Amino acid sequence: MSLAKPLLLLLLLAAPAAAYDRSELAEFNDLYRTGRYEEALTGYRDIVAKEPEDPWGYYNAGNALFRLNRPGEAVLYYAKAFRLDPRSSDIRANLDFALRQTGQTLVPENVPAFLHYLYYFFSEAELKALAILLFWLACLAGTAGFLLDGSRPGLAAGRAAAAAAALMLLSLGWLEARRAASPFSEAGVVTKQGGTRMLSGPGENFKTYASAPEGRLVKILDAADDNYYEIGLPREGIKGWALKSDVTRI
Repeated sequence: MSLAKPLLLLLLLAAPAAAYDRSELAEFNDLYRTGRYEEALTGYRDIVAKEPEDPWGYYNAGNALFRLNRPGEAVLYYAKAFRLDPRSSDIRANLDFALRQTGQTLVPENVPAFLHYLYYFFSEAELKALAILLFWLACLAGTAGFLLDGSRPGLAAGRAAAAAAALMLLSLGWLEARRAASPFSEAGVVTKQGGTRMLSGPGENFKTYASAPEGRLVKILDAADDNYYEIGLPREGIKGWALKSDVTRI
């Protein structure tokens, strides 16, 4: 029972509020099922605008975009959905399928699928909520241990405070490691149809020496320029400048 309450609180902290009419979603799904993908996409984007923390608005928009043969934007929306709900088998499957169409995969080579699933089991919002919960548990248990100093309950509270603090540090370390290693952190997707040129500097007077295809995940290395991102392709080990209109941040 004592474990169930913190888990319930964690889910409440991480759960998005429903800010749109569920009947609207059913209407947009009907449009999708009858092949009216552009109209459905407009509706799904309205849902995303109203509720940006709801993964299913992004997921459904990704489905419509894929049907409209816009793989770059489809990857973008599936990636946004994955960051919000990495445990969903539907989101994972569609993101992986869309990535494979552009020569990429969700699970890196030589990484067992179940380890990748466990590593991304919690979303970033859930890890943050977990760290906050553990911080307050450590504070409360530490206070109880101080007030009951020397007694058996006080010793137990002190051990609980230490355990909660250790788990909090573990969750924060997990979050930072995810941010450093995830292909979706500080990243964007090439959404321009046909791909984007990579220049040696931020301007048309610089030389084009590489390109990134539509749907490609890229690291955004520098966003200070008004018109260009400096982007990196980690797999190829190259970087260059691309128009911001060609690349959309996740």
